[in-house]
Amino acid sequence: MISIEQRKLIVKLHEKGKKQQEIANLLGCSQPTVNLWIHRSRTKNGLITRDRAGRPSRLKRENLTKLRRTLKQRIEQKNAKFGSLTTKELREIIHQEVGELYSIRHVERIMHKLGFSLITPRTMHTKHDQKAVDSFRDEFKKKSSRNIWIMK
Repeated sequence: MISIEQRKLIVKLHEKGKKQQEIANLLGCSQPTVNLWIHRSRTKNGLITRDRAGRPSRLKRENLTKLRRTLKQRIEQKNAKFGSLTTKELREIIHQEVGELYSIRHVERIMHKLGFSLITPRTMHTKHDQKAVDSFRDEFKKKSSRNIWIMK
């Protein structure tokens, strides 16, 4: 997010004849950002950030910090027992804490907003050695007297 002072500086540098890429390099932002604020300065909106469209969130900042602490405790308790919380279980915890019943996808968004990451289990063990598996299969086929169906 660029501050209002930086936005004013972008406009001032542009009026002095600096190119957008030069301004971006000086301020450490992207060229499209510079272009946006130059364009915005010419319109009636000016350099002020407009409010976001859409319905405001029912989760206020205080609720989010409390919810984050609660979820972190619950996750640590489950992890201590070598377990994990599913998204459905998190949904129920959020429902108990906040009083709102969110969809699974929205729970994932909330968790991401709170700084949590979803870790999925590996499909293969870390010490899996494909060469050892292939050599075992070849030796097994040679020693086996029966026909074996395999997929190629």
